[in-house]
Amino acid sequence: MWRSADVVGWALVLTAALAAQSPAPDAPPAIDAGRFLADVKYLASDELEGRANGTPGLARAAQYVAGEFRRAGLEPAGDDGSFEQPFDVPARLEPDVRQPLVVAGPGGDARFTLGADFYPMAVLDGTDGGLPVFERARVVFAGYGITAPELGYDDYTGLDVTGAAVVVFTHEPQEQRADSRFDGNRLTPHADLARKAAVAAARGAGLLVVVEDPSHVVDRAVTPGWARDPQIGPYALPVVRVDRERLGGALGLGFAADARAIDRDLRPRSRVVSGATLSYRQQLGEVRARVSNIIGILRGADLRLADEAIVVGAHYDHVGLGGPHSMAPYATGEIHNGADDNASGTAALLELARAAVRGRERFGRTLVFVAFAGEEIGLLGSAAYLHRPAVPIQRTVAMVNLDMIGRPLGRVLVGGTERAPRFARLIDSLRGEVALRIDDFSQGGYRDGSSDDASFRRAGVPALAFFTGFHGDYHRPTDDWQRLDVEGAAEVTRLALLVVERLSR
Repeated sequence: MWRSADVVGWALVLTAALAAQSPAPDAPPAIDAGRFLADVKYLASDELEGRANGTPGLARAAQYVAGEFRRAGLEPAGDDGSFEQPFDVPARLEPDVRQPLVVAGPGGDARFTLGADFYPMAVLDGTDGGLPVFERARVVFAGYGITAPELGYDDYTGLDVTGAAVVVFTHEPQEQRADSRFDGNRLTPHADLARKAAVAAARGAGLLVVVEDPSHVVDRAVTPGWARDPQIGPYALPVVRVDRERLGGALGLGFAADARAIDRDLRPRSRVVSGATLSYRQQLGEVRARVSNIIGILRGADLRLADEAIVVGAHYDHVGLGGPHSMAPYATGEIHNGADDNASGTAALLELARAAVRGRERFGRTLVFVAFAGEEIGLLGSAAYLHRPAVPIQRTVAMVNLDMIGRPLGRVLVGGTERAPRFARLIDSLRGEVALRIDDFSQGGYRDGSSDDASFRRAGVPALAFFTGFHGDYHRPTDDWQRLDVEGAAEVTRLALLVVERLSR
């Protein structure tokens, strides 16, 4: 247990160390922007399929980071003489593959296969044995599933959907038109699937059946990716995503014609599908997966300080093929490569490790380099590390975190200075040494507590965090390496190296 007296004592130690800083005789080791980019390209490649927790892609990323730590010259500091510190995470909820979805309609009967032409999207609480069963439920088509009185549009006008399977399109009407009253061709909150589910539930619907808006050629319901990474989200009622062409055929509906008609005049075309029924039973069970933090250590060069440590960390997991953690809810099945979040921070961690080994005499305290798993699902990797630290927490002087440092464009945000004047003084002393404007987190929309530095602060370890800001590709399939500011990210990494060096003396 971290005691208040310990916090005060180590704060005094850290303050004294910062006050006694003296410049090293030589220039610090260089940061190689080319190596940084090479690391990002691999970690954010399609081969790793978005590095979701519990997937082969994350395991390959772990092997890569461990291999680079070894090549850099770090000592392994994981379990059993390895770089890996394994722990278990709740990976996803998985439906019973034996339970199909069956539609009977004017166009004939159709049996949909899980992971091939339909998949569930909603977490259902079955702890009381009350998982819903739909046996020949009536089917209602409700257009885009939108109720927007402020826009004079309501797909549910005059429609009774009590207990029904309600079929809706993704997105919203006139999505491709700049003059649409749905905010032109930018999607409004009415397009959000959680809102559509809430609207359907409020109307008494039993099940929401989602098909791709016909204005989109690619039907994401038929992607094979979901079967490899079946993440599911919390919604107000059961939600399934279904193959548009097969469902339309079975129901005898012309989805494309309906969408064109709605887009033309913004008049709903909702109706009960006469003679159609839908049967479906969803069974879910928790699946747990083993993932690993990757930990390497560089022993301090100053015998007086070497038993104290600084943790340098970055999470290497991301959100895989989308699902509940994606900011693009209709892109389930598409690879979210996470170049900025957080291949950039992981690549910076690797470059810091290489530079520190090359200039090891500059670092008096021991450096512990940790690539965390489980960050995207609740900071689980940093929590696991704090339970089994490579150096006792009582001797951990500071933590430096790197999360989304790939798009500085001349600016970096540094968090933690507002809690520790000594950190503020340190950062102020470095402002003229890097080609970056240094701001604090309050100037960049950062949500305090959303990355691994927060775990260390809660454990009483002072922490600094580097971040270059949110952007429109955050948690979307478009967060690719081509969009990074590589030279700027290398400069952020150099700043972090200077910080770690001075903290270590």
